[in-house]
Amino acid sequence: MCGRFTLTAEPSYLIDAFQLQFFPDNYLLNYNIAPSDGILAAVQSVSGRKAGFIRWGLVPSWVKNQKVWTPLINARSETLEKKASFRHLLDKKRCIIFADSFYEWKMVNGKKIPYRIMAKDDKPFAFAGLWDRNNSSPAELVTCTILTTVANGVVQDIHERMPVILNGDEAIEAWINTKKYLFDDIKNIMQPYPQEKQKLYAVSSIVNSIKNNDINCIAPLVSE
Repeated sequence: MCGRFTLTAEPSYLIDAFQLQFFPDNYLLNYNIAPSDGILAAVQSVSGRKAGFIRWGLVPSWVKNQKVWTPLINARSETLEKKASFRHLLDKKRCIIFADSFYEWKMVNGKKIPYRIMAKDDKPFAFAGLWDRNNSSPAELVTCTILTTVANGVVQDIHERMPVILNGDEAIEAWINTKKYLFDDIKNIMQPYPQEKQKLYAVSSIVNSIKNNDINCIAPLVSE
């Protein structure tokens, strides 16, 4: 699964690397993104790729009462077409979600140690996501979920699942451009990210608390 991640890239880099035509003014570096946070995502509009903040934790449009629904932070890529919460979104409401690492926890000598998992080149990447708009009580809500797949060789020692990271510009274009690509034609891109492109290292347990959100969260663990 994916329950925490980071996005610490500068706006200018994200705009250029992901060919964004619109970028929000209130973007801040985030070292400990958690469920229910507003996360930076992009959709394809008639004028190009538009980035903005979407609440993390999907509440489908058909939910009548948001307060009694448990938001879905992840969606298994293998069963998307079978799940009522996701299948109506596959052709029209795909998005990309920006990150430059994600956290997973491993049990070491009876203690859970957080690890930061990222690209070997340290560059940001895009998760495959789905979004929806809910207009029920108490207010309009735009939310999203992050797709997951089986873990690659880097991640599998820590967790059996990992987020779907879109591998390259062509995969990003195919996922985000719902006007041009139907889900059935591009679903094979939901694969584990190549392990030779990833690295990880242990970080401090300060990331366990969502109250902690600064550069110390991503500092390599020395000792605790």
